[in-house]
Amino acid sequence: MAVCLVCDKKPVRTVWSRHKKGSSGHGGAWNLKAPISKKTQYPNLHVYKGEKYCTKCLRIVKSITHRPLITAAA
Repeated sequence: MAVCLVCDKKPVRTVWSRHKKGSSGHGGAWNLKAPISKKTQYPNLHVYKGEKYCTKCLRIVKSITHRPLITAAA
């Protein structure tokens, strides 16, 4: 299943319509003519070092792992 390793972001099932009721400017029988269907929205996942991360968590993980080493010059 598509789930982020850090924040557990997963697919969400939503109700989707092409336009809102009566948005075409017509009244009467045209109020409910917009097709309404259920849509699954998937998170934007990327594989990084064998693990799945969403875009937000991937930026955090990369910033932590790619910090330059600071060495004290004597």
